[in-house]
Amino acid sequence: MASTTSIISGLSHHYVRKSNSSLHDISSQDSQKSPRTSTRLECKPRMVINKMILNNFKSYFGEQEIGPFHKSFSAIVGPNGSGKSNVIDALLFVFGYRANKMRQARLSELIHSSQGCENLDSCTVEIHFEEIIDLYGSDDFEVVPHSQLVISRQAYRNNTNKYFINGQQSNYTEVTNLLKGRGVDLDHKRFLILQGEVESISLMKPKAPNEHEDGLLEYLEDIIGTSKYKVPIEEASEKLENLNEERSEKLNRTKIVEKEKQSLEAKKKEAEDYMRDENSLALKKSIICQKHLLKCKNSIDISTREVNQLRAELREEEEKHAQIKQDNKDLEDKYGESVEAYQELEKETNEILKELASYEKENINLGERKKHAISKRKKMMEAISTDRHNFSEAKTAIKFNEQDLVDQMEVMTRLERSLGAQEIELEAIRESLKGKTEVYSIQIEEKQRELSPWSEKINAKQSAIDVAQSEYNFLKEKIDSTRKDLEQAEETIASLQETHRTKEQEILSSKNRINATKREIQQIDTKLKNYHRHQENLRSNLADARQRKDEAKGLLQSFQSRDIILNSLMKLKNSGRINGLHDRLGSLGVIDDKYDVAISTACPALNDIVVDTVEVGQTCIDYLRKNTLGRAKFILLDKLPVMNMHPIPTPDNVPRLFDLVRPKEDRFAPAFYSVLQNTLVAENLQQANKIAFGKTRWRVVTLNGQLIDKSGTMSGGGGKGIKGAMNSKFSSDVTPETVEKLEQERNHLEEQWKKFNEEFRSLESQLQEKKNELPSLELELSKLEMDSNTCVKRISDTEKRISDLRQQNKPNVEDVRRMEQLRTQIDSLTQELERLKRQSSKIEEEIKSLQDKILEVGGDRLRAQKSKVDQIKEQIVITNERITKSQVAKSKAEKDITKFENSLSKNKKELEELDNEIKELTEEIQQNAEAAHSIRARADETKSILEDKKSELDEIKEKLDEKTEIINRIRAFELEIKNKLEDSERSLLEHKNTEDKWKNALCDLSLHNISDDEEQDEFQLYTDDELDAMSENTILGEINVLEERIKNANPNLSVLNEYRKREKEYMLRAKDLEEITTKCDECKNEYDSLRKQRLEEFMQGFTIISQKLKEMYQMITLGGNAELECCDSLDPFSEGIIFSVMPPKKSWKNISNLSGGEKTLSSLALVFALHHYKPTPLYVMDEIDAALDFRNVSIVANYIKERTKNAQFVVISLRNNMFELADRLIGIYKTYDKTKSITINPHEIEAQSFLES
Repeated sequence: MASTTSIISGLSHHYVRKSNSSLHDISSQDSQKSPRTSTRLECKPRMVINKMILNNFKSYFGEQEIGPFHKSFSAIVGPNGSGKSNVIDALLFVFGYRANKMRQARLSELIHSSQGCENLDSCTVEIHFEEIIDLYGSDDFEVVPHSQLVISRQAYRNNTNKYFINGQQSNYTEVTNLLKGRGVDLDHKRFLILQGEVESISLMKPKAPNEHEDGLLEYLEDIIGTSKYKVPIEEASEKLENLNEERSEKLNRTKIVEKEKQSLEAKKKEAEDYMRDENSLALKKSIICQKHLLKCKNSIDISTREVNQLRAELREEEEKHAQIKQDNKDLEDKYGESVEAYQELEKETNEILKELASYEKENINLGERKKHAISKRKKMMEAISTDRHNFSEAKTAIKFNEQDLVDQMEVMTRLERSLGAQEIELEAIRESLKGKTEVYSIQIEEKQRELSPWSEKINAKQSAIDVAQSEYNFLKEKIDSTRKDLEQAEETIASLQETHRTKEQEILSSKNRINATKREIQQIDTKLKNYHRHQENLRSNLADARQRKDEAKGLLQSFQSRDIILNSLMKLKNSGRINGLHDRLGSLGVIDDKYDVAISTACPALNDIVVDTVEVGQTCIDYLRKNTLGRAKFILLDKLPVMNMHPIPTPDNVPRLFDLVRPKEDRFAPAFYSVLQNTLVAENLQQANKIAFGKTRWRVVTLNGQLIDKSGTMSGGGGKGIKGAMNSKFSSDVTPETVEKLEQERNHLEEQWKKFNEEFRSLESQLQEKKNELPSLELELSKLEMDSNTCVKRISDTEKRISDLRQQNKPNVEDVRRMEQLRTQIDSLTQELERLKRQSSKIEEEIKSLQDKILEVGGDRLRAQKSKVDQIKEQIVITNERITKSQVAKSKAEKDITKFENSLSKNKKELEELDNEIKELTEEIQQNAEAAHSIRARADETKSILEDKKSELDEIKEKLDEKTEIINRIRAFELEIKNKLEDSERSLLEHKNTEDKWKNALCDLSLHNISDDEEQDEFQLYTDDELDAMSENTILGEINVLEERIKNANPNLSVLNEYRKREKEYMLRAKDLEEITTKCDECKNEYDSLRKQRLEEFMQGFTIISQKLKEMYQMITLGGNAELECCDSLDPFSEGIIFSVMPPKKSWKNISNLSGGEKTLSSLALVFALHHYKPTPLYVMDEIDAALDFRNVSIVANYIKERTKNAQFVVISLRNNMFELADRLIGIYKTYDKTKSITINPHEIEAQSFLES
């Protein structure tokens, strides 16, 4: 104890921190092991405890962290009373144990309560788990990512508690299930070995004395897992016992009923014998009735055959005539309906075509109107474009003239400045010459003052002339423009009149073509009606010729298609070398084509050859053998037995194949019956199955060739059936020449028919072509008329426009008057201008003469300067003229803008009206086109239907012609057949009345149901041959004997009912007994199976644990031995298990007789053996070494250290031999009545000591 405490206190300040601090040095070493020097073990991840955090739990105050624990071997050390065992209590608390398991009465007592900390509300314990993977060759490991798990439990003062998993509230069930799923054995608590509990294993009895205690057997069964079988075995045993009791009861009841049944046997036998005599009598009477019925039947068959034959002949004639007539009437009705439908459809088609033509005509009219509107719009667009261009040019002219005015004004300003400067310089020159030129200068100034008024007048007159001339030109241009429009309109009307004349000529030509086409249609239609009448006769003749040729050719081919053997024999017969040879059987009779497939499938013997005698057959065989022609089968008429071939009653009255065959001669009928027998014909397979598998088995064949034999086997069907073994008509003497002649007749008629059809189709094609052409011609005429009407309208519009233009071309009085005024004004102003110029010219000449003189005086310098001044003045004049011209042009452009704006507004309005008109016309055209498209589709559809109706009509007509040819048959012998039929029916009725009397007698007979055990007597329907073989007298004698015996007997028949009741009751009892016996056997098997499975699984685990126990004990004790033994070697569950131990150098002893240390070692050996068998990831041991000596403690500690690498051991120990081998030491100590913990790593201490030394 002292050594432990000193170790903890001496190293705490170097290597450990208190539990409420983070252990960076240890946790980082444990959880962040480097994998670079190790590799993974080939093992599964296992769960370990990383650390525990206790908060106010028992002696731990506040939050105390215990750990981190080592992955394999951690030791908890500390003085007594320090709180080591509270660590285990904390584990138990989290694992869901009650407070009493933690040495407390209530959960609230687990809350820490030391001096000064008496009123804490709760305590909490957190256990931090994680899954690791061990690394090979070291203590390193890898933590499985995301495997960390924190389970906590919190207890409160009110004795309630809560569970948490990773911070989320949970409950006890989820926590325990989670821990069990991770491998913690909470059920058997093998993970926990408390102080003193190691020896408790040694105190276990071999088997628990009662269900509330545990013995060694129960302990091992829980671990091995066979305890799960105990409840099912007990339930199965109880169930088996109950079933055995029930079986005994049912067995006794069955025996009682059996005795009662046996007591009635004698009386029952007497009554049954009496009933058997009555049954025999009824059976004999049945034979007598059947013999009389056979006689009636033979007579009825003969009469029925005569009646049926006569009826068939009469019905055949009547049906043939009636059916053909009805078919013909139906065809006539159908043809009439088709003609009406065709005419109605043709009428509807014509109406649709007329409607379509109306729409197309309207569409053309709208198109012409739209075309005219588009043309007007185009002209209007051109006018608008011209107006816009002129308007743009006017605006450009205004801008240009405004800019030119600005530019010229600037030029004028510059010129005036320049003129002023030059005049100053000129004046300076003149001033220098003043003495010489002063006289001239004064004169010039006087003259200039005299000229100045004249110059102003001249400039004013010139400006007035320019303005008047501009206005005059505008008015003149306006008048010229109207004249041009008039000339253009006159040219347009001339062109339209020419076009109208052309259209009128085309209209006349189109009307002529339409009239000619209508006449051609009428002519072709008349021809077609004549062709229709001729077509009927020609079709009828051709159909007759085809039928005659096909029938003759078919018969000839049938005759020629016989095989080589038959042909050879027939040649032999025809040469007269053999007599008595007839033909193949199928050629000696006929059958309706409806039954061709059925008889060809059901009777392969139709290809057998029929001969009269054996000798003829042998002659044929010899001939075939001699000439190696092959083999053949023969039917010998003289060897056929006499058979009853009369009609027989059949199920559902289906026909018999033999009755459907009409032999060529009556003597061939037995040959057909010998191969067909009573084979029946069914409509389909369903009916065939019903008949074939009824009370009486029949051989049945369907119309499709599916054959069911009496044995039940089915054949035939599937693909295309066998056919052609029999024909519907006898082959007559048809020669190839006859067929060739008939074929020539048919070819000739077909050639005529082909030529006729070509001409007919040609006429129909021409008629259709003309009919199709007519709407196009009418449409073309409509278009031409519309074009003509459009031309008339356009001519009218153009004439109106010419009239308007002529009105516009007439000069406006105001404009003419104004132009005359302007012309007069311009002439007057021009004259005044000339007059002013003439008046001022003298003064200008005088000024010029004076200036010349001054220039002569001034010399070149003055002249040059004078020239400059004159040039500037001249430029000023030119500039003034340009300014005047620009002003006039601007004024004119402003007037043009107003004019073009008005024109543009008017034209735009007209253009908008035209656009609206074009839009409306376009919409109307679109709507009209859509309607026309719909009508055109209807027209196409009706045309197609009309063509189909025409083809259908032709086909019906052709069939009608064929039917009409067959109607004219005469039935002169119908009355004679009817008379014969009446006589035969009268005779048949008499025979049937006699038959009914015997049938009633037969129906009155009945049979007794004597016993279910013996075969029931049944009335047998005998065949005709069997009845003929029976002697009627003998049977009557037997009847007399039976009647006498029955008369003398006196049985008790009521005993039979009583016996049947007892027998029925006995069978029910026997059935119940058998059922309960079966249940007992099944339950017994289940019980034995469970016991066997429990024993095998237990012994398998028991053997492994016992072997490992021996190894563990030998290893721990260094030479001892231990083993587990079954008290009863045959049944270990009866007496339990004995734990026997032989300590070293001692004898075998029961574990209960060992010393304390020996018991501990033995129990630990068993614990380690169980760990090997069923490992648990966690073991917590509380001072298990207390009773061991130094050597044994070392052995156990070294085992835990070296051998238990696959589990985590947390050992509370005070023995240094134990904790010094631990990989991690958790020190527990208490100060001020509060427990704390510190954790150290011995390997780190050792390494540190090594470094310090």
